[in-house]
Amino acid sequence: MLKKTGPYLLISFLILVQSACVPKKAIPTARQELGTVNTSLKEQEAALSRLDQARKKKEQLNEIDDTANTRIRKYIEKTSREIDTLINRNSILIGETSIEKADWDRLRKALSFSRNAVKTNNEKIEFLEDLISRNLVVRIDQDVVFAPGKYVVQPETANAIGRLFEPAAKEIDALVKKYPDFPLSLVITAKGYSDATTIAEGSSLYKELKERVKLQTANPGNKELNKELSVARAQAVIGLFKTYTVNRSSTGGNIRNILYLHEGKGEAFPDPEITDYKTNDPRRRIVLLFWSIFPD
Repeated sequence: MLKKTGPYLLISFLILVQSACVPKKAIPTARQELGTVNTSLKEQEAALSRLDQARKKKEQLNEIDDTANTRIRKYIEKTSREIDTLINRNSILIGETSIEKADWDRLRKALSFSRNAVKTNNEKIEFLEDLISRNLVVRIDQDVVFAPGKYVVQPETANAIGRLFEPAAKEIDALVKKYPDFPLSLVITAKGYSDATTIAEGSSLYKELKERVKLQTANPGNKELNKELSVARAQAVIGLFKTYTVNRSSTGGNIRNILYLHEGKGEAFPDPEITDYKTNDPRRRIVLLFWSIFPD
């Protein structure tokens, strides 16, 4: 009986010794590699921080709309938190002194997960760098699109409006094609601005705008009327862009959501770097069309 079981006991003993010894030799190497991966993760955190500063700069210069800006900020913050959590978990594993079999399993899993995370984060960072470095706003002079005192686009103007939208459309197409594996959302926002010219009481424009704001303000002043004029023009531009994108080729299968927004800024100054705006200043009579794509 002993002769029969002897070989099996010997084999079991050798397997046990091998399983105990191999991890002991492999663990220091795995810990060292995990430390290298952690260094990469810290570099990615720094890259995200620089991207957030670039995002803030665009925000200050009114080169990104509020909705897209908020979503990109939250995306950067979420990715940074995920990286920070992973770094902390890895640091605990790297610093442990025990070399039990369970430690090898944990190290192996952490190393595999962290390698994949570094690859995914590099793709996210590349995408964000690409997006934030692009021109995300199209300036549309209201005098080109609207007749004086009007907020409805004439048909002949609408038919030729594509040339204004084409640059943004091409930028959107380029990003969608470059990152086919990312599920993306697209935000298009039109912000209308007006000058501070007084709208003559009793004029047709005065009556139309007063009718538009009657549920908000019983007796609107010039500021409220100019704000409503900017709202109406932003609304008209976003409607044009929606029609343009429908008539144009598809933006791509990985665009999950397209959000169209419009906002009237009234007599606010559109460019924070211009300090010499006048009351009746054509530089104030514009619509800014913002676009932005971000991963879901």
